Amino acid sequence: MDQTISVEAWNPRLRKTIAAISSLGILETAYLTFDKMQFSAKKSTTSLVSALCNSSSSSGGGGSCNDVLHGPYSALHVGAFDIPLSLLGMVAYTIAFCLSILPLAFYERNDNGGGENAVLAIPDAQNRIALLGVTTLMASFSVYLVSLLVGVLHATCLFCFLSAVFSVSMAGFSWFGGLLPGSSAIDDDDNEIAAREGIEMSMALEHIAKLRKDGIVVGASSVGLATVMALGIFLTVDDVPTSISASSRSSSGTLLASTSKTAVQYQENVPPPITTTSSKAALVLASDLNSLNARMYGAFWCSHCYDQKQALGYEAMQTIPYIECDREGFNNKRDYCKEKDVPGYPTWEIGGTLFPGERSLEELREIVDDVISSNGAK
Repeated sequence: MDQTISVEAWNPRLRKTIAAISSLGILETAYLTFDKMQFSAKKSTTSLVSALCNSSSSSGGGGSCNDVLHGPYSALHVGAFDIPLSLLGMVAYTIAFCLSILPLAFYERNDNGGGENAVLAIPDAQNRIALLGVTTLMASFSVYLVSLLVGVLHATCLFCFLSAVFSVSMAGFSWFGGLLPGSSAIDDDDNEIAAREGIEMSMALEHIAKLRKDGIVVGASSVGLATVMALGIFLTVDDVPTSISASSRSSSGTLLASTSKTAVQYQENVPPPITTTSSKAALVLASDLNSLNARMYGAFWCSHCYDQKQALGYEAMQTIPYIECDREGFNNKRDYCKEKDVPGYPTWEIGGTLFPGERSLEELREIVDDVISSNGAK
């Protein structure tokens, strides 16, 4: 029935707009998937991700996007597998692109002499409902992820916000651009087609009503599926602090290993080696930190933890206790970190007080001097 209601693809201009947006989304998510693969293999990000994520790391903002792209919330955990969200996004954008552009390709072929049967090769109404469902799923999931990003991780991510704009824009065009069939879908041309095919308009209107109902059901189902996926991500990561960025400097990391891994496999989850040599100031600072029973809390995937160690140098860090807090980190002390209520990574405990965030040597020096002064005044 839907093939006879309209022999033309719905709103070719809007279809091309959605196709253009989805193509940008494909490029973005493909690049991020490549970046994640490189990070997993080399523990380093690509130049673009590194530049955008580290350009303002000293003042927050875009500097925390690396935390999100390679952190524990960057994948959907399904059994023994971790599926990167960037890969899921690339698949979703590709489906949206195909659904939006393929009907146009068939109809354009008809313009070149393919005949009326070529026009009817793809049912336009079912295609529209499928496109509505996909874009709604993507937009709903993006809204959940941005809420998690802002409300739970307290971090920012330029790539995440950009992808959310793409997804919400496509869904907006779908819902408010007439993708969901309505009674206005029957125009004078459709009357002529219906008359030629011997179809009563009442039947056409009944069919339109069914399509609208199916579209609403598919849209609602898409929101439900997005909710389940978002909960799946949130509930399977239960050991990350409520603030991945306890200060303006936040933690960063790679994809968490699967919860089904054995303790033997966790031996691979160790922080990268320290390659710098400690300065005299760093060695004196380390000595004073030890006198205050200081220790550093972190996670094997945390790039700011690694940067903190690099700032102090190898020799100094050999004398400072490091506590691994991630549940899948090698030789971790997860329960102890929970008991201490560690707010984020890295966090320093100096003189019994927690100081979250990566600190320069000068900042650590000031903290140590303040604590020593405070202890001496007691």
